[in-house]
Amino acid sequence: MKKKLLSLCEIADREAASRIEKFYDVTTLALKDEESLLAAIPPYDAVIVPYTVNKLVTERVIDAAPNLKLIASSYGGTRQNIADIYAIEKGIAVIHTGASRERPMAEYTLALTLCSLMRINNYHADMTLGGEAWPRTKYPRSRILHGRSVAVIGYGRIGKAIIDLFRCFTDKLSVVSKHLTAEKAAAEKLRKMELTEAFAENEIIILAGGSTPDTYHMVGEKQFAAMQEQALFVNIARGVMVDQQAMIRMVQSRNIFLALDVFENEPLEADSPLRKNERVLITPHRANNPIEFEERWKCLAADIECFAAGGTPDSQLTVERAKVMSES
Repeated sequence: MKKKLLSLCEIADREAASRIEKFYDVTTLALKDEESLLAAIPPYDAVIVPYTVNKLVTERVIDAAPNLKLIASSYGGTRQNIADIYAIEKGIAVIHTGASRERPMAEYTLALTLCSLMRINNYHADMTLGGEAWPRTKYPRSRILHGRSVAVIGYGRIGKAIIDLFRCFTDKLSVVSKHLTAEKAAAEKLRKMELTEAFAENEIIILAGGSTPDTYHMVGEKQFAAMQEQALFVNIARGVMVDQQAMIRMVQSRNIFLALDVFENEPLEADSPLRKNERVLITPHRANNPIEFEERWKCLAADIECFAAGGTPDSQLTVERAKVMSES
């Protein structure tokens, strides 16, 4: 007899749905609040949770589900809408679809980097938005990525994917990570650095780590002051990890570059100085927008198949890993 799975959203990929249905009887109910889920959850062995702004799978919901062995987030993160650590400590497997984000976010990071180094955004803005009609000599000579020194802050799934992609352009790669030893970094042909050291010694610094209370404003005036002339800071992580006012002050007073997909407050304020600086490239939190992100359903199906067969899914969280992940 199949076990029971409650999906709180439609499984958009039919192939993935069929794979899951080989192991579970699937019921789909679009429940959006804790009380409704409390009433529905007791008979189920597994639950698929979509992105929600509120915490949906709470401690109360978990305690009301005596058969629950698997919680699967159909989105990248878990902490925002799942009491993930509580579940893990009770022996419930918590999985997510972060693998589907790796390549899209790595390529977006590469695009931000290349556009900024080559000032493509400046040329485009001038030629389409009323600037110089032919700004061929308006800006200083641009730069390529090849052979430049790059540091990635955060060495989880996305940080590793960025490193792997950037290896096509340079072997001068460093990481900032509390969870990677210097010996392990060296084995992977990386140099481990401290945070401010990474800003001082690299031409390109990429923030890709998780947003937690411990990483709030981890990048501030000290780090921006340490940057080399014309160095580039890229943020595809979370805006609250950076002291945005300090960053604005430093880019206004120093010859440094920024490429930002995230901001401390979103949407970015209409009058933000970041919108008016030619050394700042900004996009509206779209690094996870590529259609390939929808491969998430196949990632989820593969992990559910693994779990049902008695294995450990690729994305299954430990308490330690859950603590350092961003909310979503």
